[in-house]
Amino acid sequence: MKRAVVTMAFGTEWDKVLALTQPRIEDFAKRNEMDFILINRSVMDPKDYNKSLLANILVGRGYEQCIYIDCDCLVAKDCDDFANPKEEGNDGFIAFDEGDFLDRKEGMKKLAAQYGGTITPTYYFNFGVFAIRRKHVGLLSLPPLGTVPNHFGMQTWANIQAHLWDIPLSGLDPAYNCMTSVEDQYGLDRHKDAYIIHYAGQSNDMIQLLTSIQYDDAKLKELGR
Repeated sequence: MKRAVVTMAFGTEWDKVLALTQPRIEDFAKRNEMDFILINRSVMDPKDYNKSLLANILVGRGYEQCIYIDCDCLVAKDCDDFANPKEEGNDGFIAFDEGDFLDRKEGMKKLAAQYGGTITPTYYFNFGVFAIRRKHVGLLSLPPLGTVPNHFGMQTWANIQAHLWDIPLSGLDPAYNCMTSVEDQYGLDRHKDAYIIHYAGQSNDMIQLLTSIQYDDAKLKELGR
């Protein structure tokens, strides 16, 4: 099966972040015999919607599955292939359901209604780390031209699409998308327990973000991870 690991970064500031995280993302791809693809030219605004380009990678380039990892993620050296298609339960869309402790469902319902849709939200997946198969590209459908909503970026829109298309879903262990809120909620230790540390929501201070990534990278190396 042809598979790829994809990340994206746009602009000088995010290139600095990528310089710290890309070696680990590429290592993950290499260890699991997947291609590595970097998206560094934006065709959408808000830029988060460029994740929809995975549809082109899957269909246009002939990949059967893509694992997407935000560039503000540190992947531990012992991170396993959490979307291995040979394992049971990995046939659909795979991501961490943060809706268990962050209530985004009312926002999803209201946004869907603005576009004429009716949904009863039962989940809210975080799109910082996810795996998607070619047969589920409907989840990456874009909003009507010129009406792109920015309620938590592309993430809320994609969750709505998953409900409308009734995409088969599989939850991801929080250790593979260990954000600060996740770490606190589940009692995880990012250096000992997390397979992927995700610095979601920390881009308001890019200097501090770079410092945090450097610190955590050093701690992981101390642990042989």
